[in-house]
Amino acid sequence: MDACYYSIIERGEDGHFWGWVPDLPGISADGATEKEVADRLLSGVRECLRNLIVTGEPVPRPRPPEELPARDGARELRRLLLIIS
Repeated sequence: MDACYYSIIERGEDGHFWGWVPDLPGISADGATEKEVADRLLSGVRECLRNLIVTGEPVPRPRPPEELPARDGARELRRLLLIIS
């Protein structure tokens, strides 16, 4: 199964990164670098989708980019497309 989901990644004031996948509740990660967070999110998305398919639950449809959050208050949020294949 091929799928694409956007993740949202932000950098805290302390320099630490945190990210989540808005279309897949419960998928989040943190790390010292943006790459570390992206790798953890990708792994979490793969596991989540695999579990949904195995249990016969519906796979959430990804939102278009314009429906994703762009900022949280004064903080800018970065979008990263995760391609699952």
